[in-house]
Amino acid sequence: MLTTEGEEPMSASEARRLACQAKILPAVLDGRGRVLDLGRSARLFQPAQRVAIRLRDHTCRAEGCTIPARWCHLHHHDPWSRGGTTDLDRAVTLCAHHHQRIHDHAYTHERMPNGDIRFHRRT
Repeated sequence: MLTTEGEEPMSASEARRLACQAKILPAVLDGRGRVLDLGRSARLFQPAQRVAIRLRDHTCRAEGCTIPARWCHLHHHDPWSRGGTTDLDRAVTLCAHHHQRIHDHAYTHERMPNGDIRFHRRT
């Protein structure tokens, strides 16, 4: 439980609300104190984030692709240019081929329940 300077109890949601109002950017840290979620404070994924995402994804997340995650790019589900965040749950590993395809207007894509990306050629 969080407390104020006067030792009054404060919920985590109240602390988040106050931090937001004060324009303090919250960060999620791993066990070693490395930043994992950056919100809008940085566009590029940091080394600790890259490790965490690649451990989670193992391979390119395009449906059926087996390219190892260590050879993949990290893609923002929500484009940074349109307000997307640099957070673990908004990132996915895609090999160079599929990363190019996700930005190709000749294709649409959908996120599957397991987190994979399925591509469809526009008709």
